[in-house]
Amino acid sequence: MIVVSRRRDLAFICLLFACLAVDSLCQSPGVSPTPISGGDQRRLAAGYIEKANSCDIKNYKCRLAFFTKAIEVAPDFPEAYSGRAITYRAAGDREKAIDDFTKVIELEPRSAQAYLGRGALYAAKNELPEAIDDYSKTIELVTDSQAAYIGRGNAHLRSRHWTAALADFNRVLELNPQSADAFYGRGTLSFLRNEFRKAIEDYNKAIELQPTLSVAYLNRAKSLESLGDDKGALVDLTKFIELEPLDVRGYQGRASIYERLGEKEKADADTQKVIELRKQ
Repeated sequence: MIVVSRRRDLAFICLLFACLAVDSLCQSPGVSPTPISGGDQRRLAAGYIEKANSCDIKNYKCRLAFFTKAIEVAPDFPEAYSGRAITYRAAGDREKAIDDFTKVIELEPRSAQAYLGRGALYAAKNELPEAIDDYSKTIELVTDSQAAYIGRGNAHLRSRHWTAALADFNRVLELNPQSADAFYGRGTLSFLRNEFRKAIEDYNKAIELQPTLSVAYLNRAKSLESLGDDKGALVDLTKFIELEPLDVRGYQGRASIYERLGEKEKADADTQKVIELRKQ
């Protein structure tokens, strides 16, 4: 009994320290390590996940190292793949993030968060049919997921599936009448259909609910300009520039209106700003 206990202790120590600090014990002659149980594997993996989460949020190298270690210890632990997927996504590696979310789905086919995360990545890659499929699966699993409806609505919008997009944005507003994202999405749908007054109504509501939603000012400016309201458009473009001073779209739009209004000096100043930003 003493020998068996000793063997188990040595096996546990070897796995815990990855044989770095205790190589002599791991390789002692006559000792055959007993395989660690699944429960112990997960406890060790959970420890690595805790270490990963203790890294600075932007220290991707640190976080990835610990999530990867957790996966090596417990290859069937979905939480480790999920954490690594989120880190890869934050680091800008979409392909590896998709791979890890896919692994989570293999291990937990009913993981709504994995479908939602993968759907957002597909949308970012402009793989819209795949994004729509994943958002739909999320909604199948969590019928009131506002994020999934918004994501799918935007994917439908970019695919020019007008009716489906409108249904998704309206569904969000049924779930949450205070959703600025849904009003913005619906406003953009109206804008793309040249229904500028309807677009402005929804952009107004989006801005009322979320005054820092910069793109709502930009698109409301375009809608106002389309209706001949250059002064109103200038106000919105100036607000957009205030919120997004490094985005050339605000300066470009404002320069165009200034040029049309004959205010050449102001138009030239905004055009010069566009040139400077592009150099950066």
